[in-house]
This record gives sequence, C-alpha cells and structure tokens, in this order.
Amino acid sequence: MTRIVDIPSSRTANFFRFQRDPLGFLVDTLQLGEVVSLRTSSFRPTYIVNSPEFVQEILVNKDEAFRKGRSTAVLRRTIGEGLLTSEGSLHQHQKRYLMPVFYKERIQTYADIVVEETLALAEQLQDGETVPMHETMMQLTLGIIARTMFQTELEEAKAELANAVDDTIRLTAKTLFSPLIIPFAVPTPKNTRHKRAIRTLETMVYDVIARTKRDSEAYADTMLGLLMDTRTEAGEPLPDEEIRDQMMTMLLAGHETTANALVWAWHSLAQQPQAESRLHMEADEVQGTSGDSLRGFDLYRQLPYAKQVVQETLRLYPPAWIILREAGQQVELQGETFPENSSFLISPYAMHRNNKVFGDAAAFRPERFEEGLPAWPRFAYFPFGGGARGCIGSQFAMVEAVLILSTLAGKFRFTEVEGQGEAEPEPLVSLRIKNGRSMKVHRR
Repeated sequence: MTRIVDIPSSRTANFFRFQRDPLGFLVDTLQLGEVVSLRTSSFRPTYIVNSPEFVQEILVNKDEAFRKGRSTAVLRRTIGEGLLTSEGSLHQHQKRYLMPVFYKERIQTYADIVVEETLALAEQLQDGETVPMHETMMQLTLGIIARTMFQTELEEAKAELANAVDDTIRLTAKTLFSPLIIPFAVPTPKNTRHKRAIRTLETMVYDVIARTKRDSEAYADTMLGLLMDTRTEAGEPLPDEEIRDQMMTMLLAGHETTANALVWAWHSLAQQPQAESRLHMEADEVQGTSGDSLRGFDLYRQLPYAKQVVQETLRLYPPAWIILREAGQQVELQGETFPENSSFLISPYAMHRNNKVFGDAAAFRPERFEEGLPAWPRFAYFPFGGGARGCIGSQFAMVEAVLILSTLAGKFRFTEVEGQGEAEPEPLVSLRIKNGRSMKVHRR
C-alpha cells in the first residue's frame, strides 16, 4: 500500500494558495498523509513531506541523492558559493575548514561577547520607551556576529548594514517563490535595490578582509583569521571571493535567524505571563547568586528555563520554516520510488504543529522541554535541519539566544503595544513577524 497521497485540490488552486499563504497551505496538508503529491508534471513531480521517517531518509540516510536546487540558485545571487549554497565535494571541503569556528572553546569566547553586547544594549534602553523590537534585535545580533566572526566593531554603520541585510532578505524571498526568475543583469527596480544592498555589505566585508591582511595576528582567533590560514586542496590560500562568500553567508544566515527567533520569543512571553514570570525568576536567581563571576558560557549552563523558552519558540516559529530538496537521481525512500528531478518540500513549521506528536501543538508551553528533548521521532522536531547540511552554528545560535533572552529579562519586561493586531508570521528566507513588533520597555 502506497504511503503517497494526492492532494485533492487542482494544480492551479495549489499554486495560488501557496503564493498567497504558504504557511497555511503547508499546515493544511499535514493531515492529508505522510507524503502528499501536488500532482505537478511527471518530469518534475513535487511532494510535501510530513513524515519524520521520510525526512530522515532525505536529510540523512540518502542525502547524497539530493541537491538543494532552485533555492540555491536564488541564494547564490547574494552570497555566492558559501556554505549555505555549495554542493557536493565543495560543500564537504568548506564544512571541514569552517568546523573549528564553532568548536566549544571558541563558543565559550563568543558567549562573553554576547553578554557584553547585550549589556551595552541594556544601557541604551529607557524605561517607558517604545522600541521596534525587530530592528533592535537585528542590530544586536548583527553587532554580535561582527565581533565574534570578524572582530569588527560596526558602531554607526550597524543600522545601515541591518537595513541592507533586510533588503537583501526580502528581495531574495520574493525571487525564491516567484514562478519567474528575472536575471540579475536586468535593471529592474528590485534588482537595482538588491544590488545596492549587496554592495553595502560587500564594502564592509572587503574592508575587513583588507585589514586582516595588514594585521593577521589581531584576527588570529576569529573566523576571518581561520579563513586566511585555510588552504585549498591545491595548497593555495582561499581566494578573496570565497572568503567574501563565507562572510556574506554568516552575515545573512548567522544573525537574522536569531533576531527573528528572539522577537517571536518576546512576543510569546508577553502573551504568557506565567512563562514570563518564570523566566524573570530564573534570571534574578542566577544573577543574584553569581553576580559577574560567571563567564558567558557558564552562565548559559545555569539557565535551563531560558533554554526551554528558546526551544519552544523554535518549535512554533522555526526560522528555517521550509527546506527544499531535489532528487539528483531516482531514489527509493521508505519503500516508495521517486524519479529523478522530484522536488520535496519539508516544513518544520508545519510538522512542529502536529497534534499527534506534541499535543496542543499550537500552545506556547516551554515546559515541554523540561526533561530535554522528549521521546519524539528524530525528525518530528528539527529547527536546525539535520544531516550533512544541518546548521553548523546551531550550538552558538542556542547559546546566543538564551544569553540575550535571560540578560535582558533580568533587567526589563517587554509588553505589546496596543493597536498592532495579531502577530502574523511572514515567511521570507527565514520566518519573521510581519511588519515587525513594537514593544514597550519596563525596567524591573
């Protein structure tokens, strides 16, 4: 008996529904079956995958049979051949030389920077003021990634760079899900704006590369220093273009996702006073007993409830809301055969809302994670993807989000500003709150 079911609606109806509301469309298919055929062309059939077992086959067991496909082609326009877009042997080579960036001893150093930058933000926040939380978190995480990865103080350029990142992500998302990809060389208003944003980011990137070459010892313990010391398989230094691609990847994938998750966390806590109160109690207890004696990573280990809040936020609002794969060859998955060029849509956002797995899945309940990860199927909960292409910086992202959340919660409450309406998810390259979220600052 086949485990593949056909979607009952027409191909045309599916296309327009996905364009209008991709998240709603994916959640609605969750109940149809493990693998849902969208009844597209026989040359390039498309499926939505709702089964953890099938996800594990695609991302782990038989990942060599798949490529990222269209999503990679679109992202390359911005970040080139970085870790997020490279395929095959190049991706394996890049992952090997980037792994030391995220070794535990480095993350321990990064954690101190996270706390320093967050405390600097806390000094700027004023009791009673209203802040655009998305912009605030974006600039905070951008400053953190610049210091941890490139040992660079952005200072006054932080807002300009954050805006450039925002433009780049919005325009990339529009292209990613558009039926027609207009070549980058065509001077449309969107392409012109996109290129301007890329130039803004590149100016900073190439400036940092030049400074590193002039004083390599000062950058020895950074990602950039590591890249400068890396050699190709031919024994040559990495070309500036490849270093640029990895830096652009970190700028776009390494901070915007964390910022979005934090905005969702603050919003969710404002809706759940009990969870918010418990977070404040933990922050007060840890800060009261340790003072400034704990380094950032040791502090992180003392914050189990803050970690649960982040984990639950990532369940409901995973930044990587969709994962796309294409079969590079005919492949068998769980006894089902799929032809070459088959496309697969895997949505952590939808799968994390499976009531059969999570129970009351729509509710924000951090205590789900009180005992670590419960006995769910391996790929029932996967906010960082998985397999060879899983997020290389997942541990750093978790440490960063937990420390920011707890550090600010120890000093402030953030409440929703009236008149904004319901928080609506906006599925761009990562998942954010549509139109951002204004929140009022209350010093505790």
